[in-house]
Amino acid sequence: MFENQQPIQKDKLHDQVYDRLCTLLREGEFTPGQAVPVARVAKAFGVSAMPVREALTRLLAVGVLANVSGRSVGVPVLDYEELTDLRNVRLEVEALAVRWAVKNRDDAFLADLDDLLERLENTEQSGDVRRYIKTNYEFHFRLYEQSRSPVLTEIIGTLWLRVSPHLYQLELEDQYKVSNNHHRRIVECIRKGDDKGASEALIADLSDAYDVLVRMLFAPESA
Repeated sequence: MFENQQPIQKDKLHDQVYDRLCTLLREGEFTPGQAVPVARVAKAFGVSAMPVREALTRLLAVGVLANVSGRSVGVPVLDYEELTDLRNVRLEVEALAVRWAVKNRDDAFLADLDDLLERLENTEQSGDVRRYIKTNYEFHFRLYEQSRSPVLTEIIGTLWLRVSPHLYQLELEDQYKVSNNHHRRIVECIRKGDDKGASEALIADLSDAYDVLVRMLFAPESA
């Protein structure tokens, strides 16, 4: 963990630390339920502990992190109700972003999606889980950015930070292949200008991933 991190430049230090922590969260560097090691993060980033703690406080304020043990801050373990609530909100706002993206589609957008879809298929076949999840993030946020709504994209970004540390469970049931089927359908519908079909394919993608997470996280408890 943190082996490949470069020292952070001193200008805009606090924002850079925050952005770097968000990237690590999306890439699964923090395990749900475990405290974030402030000293190790600070050393990896080449900064003092203070900007790291300030970034953690910002993430606490938006619900991405929580107190996991005493005063220690980390990624919370989501219960069934929390995960379901996140799913329901994501279905609404991310489907809306896709519908707006279809209306704003252009050749450059379609070319970007084709490239990202090819990369997703290659990483799925190679079994590179971390590369797949990073590319999956890039694919989805290329969709959402085409909505041309910074407010909507920011909301979605916070939701993704809350769920991303749990997405590594999906590799256990070959969910990435299923997701790519949905991704292909999304691109096909966007190309045809079918905003309803594109949003339905996205909803299917998110819903299938949610069902697998529920099965992986909660089924053993009821066994």
